[in-house]
Amino acid sequence: MSHVTVEMDLEWIEYKKVHNKTYDGVKEEMVRRLYWEDTLRFIREHNLRNDRGEVTYTVGENQFADMAEDEFEKTMLRGLIVPEEGAEVYPEALTEPDPYASLEIDWRQRGVVTSVKNQGSCGSCWAFSALGSLEAIMVKNRGRTTDLSEQELVDCTKGRYGNYGCGGGWMTNAFKYIRNARGVSTEKCYPYSGQDGTCRSRRCIGASIRGYRNVGKSEHSLASSLSRVGPIAVAADCSDRGFTLFRKGIYYNPNCQANHLNHAMVAVGYINSSAGNYWIIKNSWGTKWGDKGYVYMAKDKGDTCGLRNLASYPTL
Repeated sequence: MSHVTVEMDLEWIEYKKVHNKTYDGVKEEMVRRLYWEDTLRFIREHNLRNDRGEVTYTVGENQFADMAEDEFEKTMLRGLIVPEEGAEVYPEALTEPDPYASLEIDWRQRGVVTSVKNQGSCGSCWAFSALGSLEAIMVKNRGRTTDLSEQELVDCTKGRYGNYGCGGGWMTNAFKYIRNARGVSTEKCYPYSGQDGTCRSRRCIGASIRGYRNVGKSEHSLASSLSRVGPIAVAADCSDRGFTLFRKGIYYNPNCQANHLNHAMVAVGYINSSAGNYWIIKNSWGTKWGDKGYVYMAKDKGDTCGLRNLASYPTL
């Protein structure tokens, strides 16, 4: 087994403190320390490449820095069960920009986007994605800011609607449940535990919907829906180490696999900048990840990570 770098002892102590890390014995801590040191080497090398203009974003230490890459994938990217081909109907995609869409929009600036949440190690990104869109659209259309219950979706759609709780699910399945159950509870009434549980009785409904719509499979269609409707539930390939450790800049990965979607998030806007056009994406890994919980993903560069492919939103 490799040896730790003694000169980094104080940094390691600080890392554990900042991210509230505890380990089961000396052996596990040694393993975690070695993963963490390897991550720091990756961060230094990547950010040097950014300085040289070879990549368009920086990376940094976060709560995942002490995990092996395959372990991270099994823990944090197990939350999607993508519908089979033909299971969902998608409208014809726009091949040109929507002339009525905003040139750029950031729904955060309009006060409709709710706070960044943390799914923990439960594969429930699909629930956070669906409710992130619904919460924002509720604010935009009804003026009501309410945190809704991801835990209800985890517990009450498990084994039904094609979802499997912390074992994964899909956003439109969540919308179908909310429509059929005539609403979803507030977070306060049905708080998040981050693990599979038994479906409980609901005491207070925070939002209800008429149904949902899918977005045409093009970046033009996604921008049009974002401008017209509000924040949209999206999925992408997020398996690259650079995404895991994203910090600032525009995330562009030509090696992404657009048809290998493994994580759900919420698109809350898009910006045209001199550095490049990008989507504003709200994640569910807490505010210590990314840029205060957000990632900015390249727009109009071929959508290599697949954001356009399976987007949807609820209808009130």
